[in-house]
Amino acid sequence: MRIVDAQVHIWRGGRASAHHTTGRPEPFSADDLIAEMDAAGIACAVLAPPTWDPCGNDPSLEAARRWPGRFTVTGNIDQTREDRALLRGWLSQPGMSGLRLNYNSPEKQAALTDGSADWIWEEAERADIPVMVLIPDGVPLIGEIARRHPALRVCIDHLGIPRGAKDAAAFAHLPGLLALAALPGVSVKVGGLPAYSTVDSFPWPSLHGPFLQVVEAFGPERIFWATDLTRMHTPYREIAAMFTEGMDWLDPQACRLIMGDAVCRWLDWQPAEAEHQRG
Repeated sequence: MRIVDAQVHIWRGGRASAHHTTGRPEPFSADDLIAEMDAAGIACAVLAPPTWDPCGNDPSLEAARRWPGRFTVTGNIDQTREDRALLRGWLSQPGMSGLRLNYNSPEKQAALTDGSADWIWEEAERADIPVMVLIPDGVPLIGEIARRHPALRVCIDHLGIPRGAKDAAAFAHLPGLLALAALPGVSVKVGGLPAYSTVDSFPWPSLHGPFLQVVEAFGPERIFWATDLTRMHTPYREIAAMFTEGMDWLDPQACRLIMGDAVCRWLDWQPAEAEHQRG
């Protein structure tokens, strides 16, 4: 099975957020990531440039150009500067497959209700740019956007789980998330799932029930496995094996979709099946 991690950060500068300090090299390079991927059996990854890196999208795009069969990028933009021309040519950048937007605070989420971010959704829908959105505890806002822009492809990162929430509290919002499955343009990313449990260990059975509800609602075609590796204390291989070995109720075809095929289709990305050469 080809396993594709739908969200990993690499960076060249700046200071990482505190929860991304897990004993890994700082900064964390493409070479560092490839070493961990190879050890864990991860074929490919979607790079999400972190907001703290002043180098912006460049390190991720450089990695995608160097290893086009292993990496693609969902890049950042400056949302305070309306630049429609930028988005119209967004996917023409070598290595760029989409956007990743950060609304991880009430202040940032205000842009989704005051009209200042409307241009992004309009241009992303027009240019058919897939958009991944970090929006903890803000799932209803994505529903409103998706209803206004029915052709928009939008993915809710980390299942929209509120920041810092664990165990049952991490899934109190689940009914609202599951309701969005009725909107065909909405997908979900299951990122770093083991981090939301404090009560058990591999294969984290306490998390299987909520995840099963997500599978039943969205279907495996709209679910993307990811690790957000640099904030995880769990071994890389175990984060994948939770799904590939620990969920015997997940049939092989569904598992292949969730573990990589679905996100590659969603991003219109065709990674090389077995490109592991380091150039």
